[in-house]
Amino acid sequence: MSKRFIGIDLEGSEVRVAILTATSGKIDIELDKRSYDTSEAAAATINEMLGGVALGDRLITALPCRVGLFRRLRFPFREKSKIEAALPLELTSQLPISLEEHLISFLPPRPRENDYEVDAVVVNKREVEELLTHFPEPEQNPRRIDLFPFALLPVLSEQDGVLIYCRRFEVVVALVYDGMVRDYRLLPGTSELSENEIFSFISNHVSQLENGIGHEGLPLWVIGAGVTEDLLILLYKTDRTILSPAADVFGSEVSYEMAPAALLALAEMRTAKKPIRLDFRQGRFSARGQLETFRTKLVAVALLLLLVVAGGTLSMYLSYLQKTREHHQLKQQMTEVFHQVMPANATIVDVPLQLQSQLQELRKQVQLFGLGGHGAATVLQGLSNSIDPDLRVDFQEFNYNKDEVRLSGNADSFESVNQISEKLKMNPLFSQVEIVGARLATDSSQVDFELQLKFHGGGK
Repeated sequence: MSKRFIGIDLEGSEVRVAILTATSGKIDIELDKRSYDTSEAAAATINEMLGGVALGDRLITALPCRVGLFRRLRFPFREKSKIEAALPLELTSQLPISLEEHLISFLPPRPRENDYEVDAVVVNKREVEELLTHFPEPEQNPRRIDLFPFALLPVLSEQDGVLIYCRRFEVVVALVYDGMVRDYRLLPGTSELSENEIFSFISNHVSQLENGIGHEGLPLWVIGAGVTEDLLILLYKTDRTILSPAADVFGSEVSYEMAPAALLALAEMRTAKKPIRLDFRQGRFSARGQLETFRTKLVAVALLLLLVVAGGTLSMYLSYLQKTREHHQLKQQMTEVFHQVMPANATIVDVPLQLQSQLQELRKQVQLFGLGGHGAATVLQGLSNSIDPDLRVDFQEFNYNKDEVRLSGNADSFESVNQISEKLKMNPLFSQVEIVGARLATDSSQVDFELQLKFHGGGK
């Protein structure tokens, strides 16, 4: 998601918003203006205009010029910590106010011949507190509170000129020279003044400011909701060059009224990572990050996560203990079975393997008795059932294995041997019955024979 830079200009009962988004090498701008009756209504209006504030958004606003007191001071050092310590003492001697209820902000020192020059501004805390009531999330946004006309300096400092900022209730004439606000003049309470009176103030003070630096005919930047057609006509009659601030960025998209909000957003975009701006979000007014705002929730989530991990670990440990007990019990049972089925003097080496070996041996012994297969007893029973009782036959040898049986014996005649073979072929135990050999006995009274009987499926 693209990062948004948002400038908000509050004036009277109006709020003007400019949203800048840098995409694909260009800057997209959204402008909006609405009215409100109360600070609560302003907060709701701003929230609606912004559609909520995302984590990466940079929101900036500025106080009107009339609420600040400006002084340019000199110090023999440039360290920020030393300037912060020395400013209250120096300003106390120059301002007819108590600084206890005021906030001090300053711009980075500029080197001079033998010292450093610092622009410092003092603002009453009540102004900041009241301004924050107009925002939906005052703890987080705006991220920074500046002061006009200094808030526009990052955009205007690229060229020397005079800023004519006409608000509905004040007019500011500021000389921007050598990259700084060299000086400015303020005309408050302009709502009762005519365009001619305002023009007279502007023309007189533009000349005074230019005379102070020895230059004439500087271009004018004209912005603000108080700019009227009649005032513009009077300004154009001076034959001065009138510029649109940041015309290279905004072109003709931004009106005089919306220019301050747009310039605020652009100034923030250009200096977001540079601490070279005024900022009155100090002390108890300091902006809190979203992570800090949700610290309580994050702590709660972390504790919950810790409990879940601890609970999971405990559950796994208890399960491990249960499995260990079951393993020990099974091992004891296997040992008891081992002693029951194995010879008394058998040595325990590997109980499962020894029991498995014993089981295989028992299966072989069981099979001999015809249990679960073609056992010897089953085969003998099958032979007895298949041979005709009227035949006289005498079996002498019975060789049995899992695949076949070999029988040898004697009978009265070759015909009897053939009858026995045919009967056995009809027995379902055997897949093949073959007379391996048949011959007369030495006394020629009997026939000696040998039969080979093969089981179905190899005897399985």
